[in-house]
Amino acid sequence: MPTLPDRDLAAGVHMPAPARHYSRSIIFIDEIAKHEPHGTSTSVDIFSHDGNKWYCQVRCGEQKTRPMGPFTKRQAERVQEARRTRIAQKGTAWLVFERTGEDW
Repeated sequence: MPTLPDRDLAAGVHMPAPARHYSRSIIFIDEIAKHEPHGTSTSVDIFSHDGNKWYCQVRCGEQKTRPMGPFTKRQAERVQEARRTRIAQKGTAWLVFERTGEDW
């Protein structure tokens, strides 16, 4: 039975670059801050693995939402600002978090 020649399986496969992250912390208004978990920092992150497709994600302690996107960087920055503003005004109760120990 013929065997296949050895192939370089890595040929043409590119290792992804480390993701670039840009975070903005949330400063809650006083009324909302009373209802949020104490001692947990909340931020809205945008990140990209290739510099072209950008994603937006909310982090609250060890919890995070599923990434939204892909967006252009400018669109991701707009989504980041909109989510940050809404969280500051309404809190995080409306978000669906996934608890994970993994990094992006």
